Amino acid sequence: MCSAIILYADHLKKYVPNHFSKKVFIANNTLYLPYKGFPPGVTRENVLAEYGIITKKNIICVGRMQLRKRLDHLAEALVHMNRADIGLILVGPDPDGILDKIKGDNIFKLGPIFGEKKLDLLSSADVFCLPGAVGLSIVDAFYCGLPFVTEEGDESAEIMYLKNGVNGFIVPRNNIPIMSQKLLLLLEDDELRRRFSHAAKQEIKENGNMDVFCSGFRDALLYAIHKTA
Repeated sequence: MCSAIILYADHLKKYVPNHFSKKVFIANNTLYLPYKGFPPGVTRENVLAEYGIITKKNIICVGRMQLRKRLDHLAEALVHMNRADIGLILVGPDPDGILDKIKGDNIFKLGPIFGEKKLDLLSSADVFCLPGAVGLSIVDAFYCGLPFVTEEGDESAEIMYLKNGVNGFIVPRNNIPIMSQKLLLLLEDDELRRRFSHAAKQEIKENGNMDVFCSGFRDALLYAIHKTA
């Protein structure tokens, strides 16, 4: 019945029958983030100290705290690493009390933080990990240069940005030791983390910018106008 179909990622085309392919357009789902980095005089150490974070290396997860995100796996991975110098930062609203069961040393539950404060905090962390239900949080993470670690098995539009072994890792689902291993690899190998960080920024710059997003809508609208005129 529709004149054009807009999808948020190219890999979602597999769900559309081939005979509709001519009217399918891709608008990579993204966010407009005009963030320029830390304000003058502010450093990574300043930001972490503001929230009482004293650990040398930090894994961060930002977003609405939900069961489908399997944050318990992330907490288990932290315990498995057994490192006093590694912290876990959890940022976002928790209306269902998901975090009530997540306890342990060096776990920092900061609640909702928005705007540039959130991006400052992301830029102060080392790795982003979200075991399940990857969404637009990967855009925030990559924009701030954070490698991304997740589990396999959940499909979303935004997972397209994650290139396994290039800007992050996709680990087997429910495999806490492997998740811990990949997180430790990124936290301990500074050169690898810098390489992944650069690749993450490039991915969002090239494929997650607003021009790519808007061009998908523009092309769909022009096609629909032509078809229905």
